[in-house]
Amino acid sequence: MKTLTIRALLFGMALAVAAALEPPAASAASPNLFATVAANGTLVNGNGVSSVTHTVGTGQYEVTFTSVVSSCAYVSTTHHAFSQAIQSFTAGGHLSTSGVYVEVKNQGGGLMDGPFDLAVACNLTGWDFAVVGYTANLVRSSPGATLTHLGVGRYDVTFTATVGGCAYLATVGDPGNALVFNPNGVYTGSGPTANAVYIETKNLGGGLSDGIPFHLAVVCPNAKSTKPLVVMANGLAQRGAGLTSSFDLSTGNYVFVTNQSLAACTMIGTRGSVDKSVPFSPATVEITAGPVSNSSGIQVRNLLFFGGGLINQAFHAAAIC
Repeated sequence: MKTLTIRALLFGMALAVAAALEPPAASAASPNLFATVAANGTLVNGNGVSSVTHTVGTGQYEVTFTSVVSSCAYVSTTHHAFSQAIQSFTAGGHLSTSGVYVEVKNQGGGLMDGPFDLAVACNLTGWDFAVVGYTANLVRSSPGATLTHLGVGRYDVTFTATVGGCAYLATVGDPGNALVFNPNGVYTGSGPTANAVYIETKNLGGGLSDGIPFHLAVVCPNAKSTKPLVVMANGLAQRGAGLTSSFDLSTGNYVFVTNQSLAACTMIGTRGSVDKSVPFSPATVEITAGPVSNSSGIQVRNLLFFGGGLINQAFHAAAIC
């Protein structure tokens, strides 16, 4: 009964905040590059996007931006659209250096059409990034970043300034513009120092695996037009942007709430620990509709290998506007 009362109170607070929203962030004023794309390739919303191409084949998309993004990192999260979670994987553009190539797959590795959110991490204030290749090599990153390969499927990425108050978003992705053939997972946590992020790469059976390339985006509260949040398994925020919170609506279903409309924003989420703990339980993270305009739903599920059921697990997320 106590849990239900707390959830009802938090939901009521979200509704109250919605009645006094800040106006939506103007896309033209934002330096961020992002896109929300429907399963059929239609651009739902975005910033700095010139086109979306979905003509190559099922589950294959290219988002072309108005500037060159080949020196950046690309993170993506699918929207929950099927009975089980799907996943998105990124690479450099196949059509131009202004593009990001995205593949959507089921957990068996089959290409399928599905909706997704995409964000590009470049050298902006409040952002850090790293792209790691198949041989545990740092392909590109924010200036001065370093990579340590700790063991099979385990890494530290260390930046030149503190990232302890930030959210760590990661996507399995090719470091160039090739294809990511095998669907796997990447998970984040705090590193050994305040400047470091800990990363694990795992196969879809949950085992640590090398040879899985990934893109990492670190989003901090001082990043313009963003709302990062790191959420504990119980739904409460551990750290993040001001006037932004979260709660556990039901098992595996969380609500992210902030002080402005998210209608013109994109949401990225990653399963990850809220501290230096290892994220032992691999899980999928997908975006769902929020109950009010200043909210977004985030759904966490066991990997299909473990049944695919809804589960409460900590995660990192950011609304990028």
